[in-house]
Amino acid sequence: MSQGHFGSDDLKTDSQELLSCLITANHILHNHEILDSNGHVSVRNPNNAKSFFLAEGLPSALISKAEHVSEFQVEDGTPVNSAERIEWSERFIHSELYKRFPDVKSVVHSHCADVLPFTVSNVTLRPTTQTAGFLGNSVPVWDIARTYSSGDSSDLLVRTPRSGASLASSYSKSAFSAGTIYNTISSKITGSAPDPTTFPDYPVVLMRGHGFTVAAKGIEEAVYQAVYTKQAARTQSAAMLMEIAHGGGIVEGKVDVEGSGKIKGGKLKAAEDLHYLSAKESADAWNKFSEDMRRPWALWKREVERSPLYENELKSEVK
Repeated sequence: MSQGHFGSDDLKTDSQELLSCLITANHILHNHEILDSNGHVSVRNPNNAKSFFLAEGLPSALISKAEHVSEFQVEDGTPVNSAERIEWSERFIHSELYKRFPDVKSVVHSHCADVLPFTVSNVTLRPTTQTAGFLGNSVPVWDIARTYSSGDSSDLLVRTPRSGASLASSYSKSAFSAGTIYNTISSKITGSAPDPTTFPDYPVVLMRGHGFTVAAKGIEEAVYQAVYTKQAARTQSAAMLMEIAHGGGIVEGKVDVEGSGKIKGGKLKAAEDLHYLSAKESADAWNKFSEDMRRPWALWKREVERSPLYENELKSEVK
């Protein structure tokens, strides 16, 4: 299983290579409309697990050099360089996930429009295609309103360690969660199940009215899961609309028919006949697609390298 840009804790990665990879991740995620002028991707420092790198202050498409990337402390989200100006208030999304789960190596936070409807409706995001098997049976939705204290801004942004810690806690669920599927797959591949205290049950959590966040084992894996979370949402939405157009819906509740032929008192519920992946299908699909994250990464990397929009000044410095 390809766990990402670095595959084990004892592998020391060249900092220039890692930052170049992080810049490329920003470009890929923008190219796939996962990130726009907002949103961010980070990577844990493989040479110092107590810090992480996050590109700051610019839209993802415009990140191009080492000076655009800052290093932060996992413990409290403060910059390693105390003199550095802090641009992103939502760095606590990253710091708290890294703090809670030592085996998380990369985090993506997105405001993707295709996913947003699932954060504000009663429709649960579920995998309908094999590329989204990592989602498991369903994807939880976290609501920041539960974390507000007196004086907090109610703008839905994760501005405090308290809110970040609450979000991170939502990645841990019961034995019947999607995490069971995810961790069972890892167990089959590596020979031992991930410790639930070091890696999350859910790889993806939706954020009410805000977006979604991916917690993964490496940059490539995080990018893959972000791209295919978007595709899963788009596919499910399109399929549900097709079902409604083809078969209409079901009227539920007490229905009173007036003399004029009008119906009152009932509610129209869309008929949901979609074929979602079973638990075994999800597990087997992720087992297959997680074997090598470098395959899709190689294509996506070439796409952004050939686009005049994206610049990566570190690329030429990496052998």
